[in-house]
Amino acid sequence: MTLTFRAPWCKSLKDKRSLVKRLVMGLRHQFNASVCESGHQQMLTLMEIQLAMLAFDRAQADSMGEQVLRFVERATEAELVDSQVEIR
Repeated sequence: MTLTFRAPWCKSLKDKRSLVKRLVMGLRHQFNASVCESGHQQMLTLMEIQLAMLAFDRAQADSMGEQVLRFVERATEAELVDSQVEIR
């Protein structure tokens, strides 16, 4: 899953890194997922986070994806501008 966020109030990379770190740690803790910042690393207001999780079937994967989206809406003030899911 790839999530792209916008946080127009970030005025420095330090502000952005703090926001990304909280979100990555929260996702790791809540979902036991493999999570990393994957793109837009030098842009102040855009963040891209990728996470990978294991599921037994498509229904469970869909449910987990919905849970992740609900979690990030509660966990951060940044606007979720795009989400992409790849199921293999």
